[in-house]
Amino acid sequence: MTRSINWWAILGATVGGMFVGFLFYGALFNAAWTEAVGLTTEDDVNFRKYGEAVTLDPVMPMLINAFVMAAYALFLSWLMQRTKRTTLGEGALLGLLVGLVVAASHGTGNLFAMNPAILTVIDGSYHVILFAVIGAIVARWPVVRRVP
Repeated sequence: MTRSINWWAILGATVGGMFVGFLFYGALFNAAWTEAVGLTTEDDVNFRKYGEAVTLDPVMPMLINAFVMAAYALFLSWLMQRTKRTTLGEGALLGLLVGLVVAASHGTGNLFAMNPAILTVIDGSYHVILFAVIGAIVARWPVVRRVP
């Protein structure tokens, strides 16, 4: 038997990952993250970065974000199959470990860029939770099997 990609799991993990991003950067830490990266919001419409007006087009970043979430899900799906992780807990733990590596890398970059520590806390915890959620989804969603 060969394994194939469960595209429903990839889609579910992509949506789940985007929802985690909405929670972190929209609902929970919007003000702190916006300030940490040097943006200010006025009426949630106009953005200024270091005093200059910035026009944000949300379509392209969201498309790229969806593509990246799908790539994360594909990678974790492959990793789950290679390590034979099939339960929600195993997937979440493996995803959490991958997220810690990504968070550490992100934090190191923030140190060299002399970014505020809160940015590392927000972005780092986002990546840990993001990968844990994606890992849980792709590990637990049944893998489609087909006979060659």
